[in-house]
Amino acid sequence: MQVQLELPDSVNVDSDYVKEAVMAVLYSTGKLSAQQACRILAISRRTFEEMLPRYGFSVLVDSDENLEIELGA
Repeated sequence: MQVQLELPDSVNVDSDYVKEAVMAVLYSTGKLSAQQACRILAISRRTFEEMLPRYGFSVLVDSDENLEIELGA
């Protein structure tokens, strides 16, 4: 899936910031596993875990569904 987003020029963020923020939200809401987010962002699990607090999320909060995905990997 490809998503296109237009932001006003006054919003001073780059595409990497937006991509990381979306992955953090999808992970925190149980729509995406950490493994999937890491693959999409092309980063290590440790880097992903260190990134989450920048967007207001904790690595310690996880859904049962995400845990099943992670354990099945």
